[in-house]
Amino acid sequence: PLHCEGGGQTNNTNGSLCQPPCGPGMCCSKWGFCGNTPLHCEGGGQTCQPPCGPGFCCSKWGFCGDTPLHCEGVSQKCEPPCAPGQCCSKWGYCGSTPEDCDTQPGGGNNSASITREQFDCIFDNLDPATRDKRWKGFQEALTMIPFKSQSQNEVMMFFAHVSHETDGLQTYEEYCGQSGQCANNYQDSWCPPVEAEPGKTYYGRGWFQLSWPCNYKGAGDELGVDLLKNPEKVAESDTLAAATALWFWNANNMGQPAREGNFGGTTQIINPIECGATPQQENRIRHYQKVRKCFGLPPETDKLKC
Repeated sequence: PLHCEGGGQTNNTNGSLCQPPCGPGMCCSKWGFCGNTPLHCEGGGQTCQPPCGPGFCCSKWGFCGDTPLHCEGVSQKCEPPCAPGQCCSKWGYCGSTPEDCDTQPGGGNNSASITREQFDCIFDNLDPATRDKRWKGFQEALTMIPFKSQSQNEVMMFFAHVSHETDGLQTYEEYCGQSGQCANNYQDSWCPPVEAEPGKTYYGRGWFQLSWPCNYKGAGDELGVDLLKNPEKVAESDTLAAATALWFWNANNMGQPAREGNFGGTTQIINPIECGATPQQENRIRHYQKVRKCFGLPPETDKLKC
């Protein structure tokens, strides 16, 4: 800058463009030479050429990178979609660190994923072989349908509901459905022309105890499996058992109250008849507190009930 300011050492006259044109990620400074520092690029308005690759942002100075300085304030979205267990950060790139997954002011530990150690802690009632099958089923389910989580709260609340609904992943079928006591209690449809198939029952199955013909139809359509005609498949496959829960979570926007720390709000969505002074709601809260402990967090005291 001391050499060029005012003097205009360019390839022709002061204020001309750099010759030859600056390469990708470089800017022509007001002094007439190429570089990629803020002094070169500020105010130049140069856009990145070619477009930045996946996970990179075009900074306000006109060059590609993946640091917060490159990506802060840009509207670029992660392309392709982030892999399971990763988040698209506020800067526009994929990652699994708290900084990548934190979408709330003030930061905090908001990693939108679960480790194997945390999973094993939550479901420590299972024998190792069964627990391993459940974990692998969850990993396979993530290849069928994304877990649209943006914060640690969502992950913890999801697994709290899983633990409550399945008795700690011990069963994929509602106990009263297995016994026949309530097997025919979930045959009604609110989404015509969808109706219960003759001879089929739609009591709770899978990680979220999926119930009712409309839910089996919706989940099946999303997952590419005809669950309306074959509802029993949800309880026969570790993968489908987990995938139907992910579908229900996403389809019913359970992440919204979860991101706000409102566990009671998520209970209201999954099973509103538990709201109020019920032993079922108290049991659900106990599962949530255990999950929090497995994530290294203290018990929650706010927004627990609906």
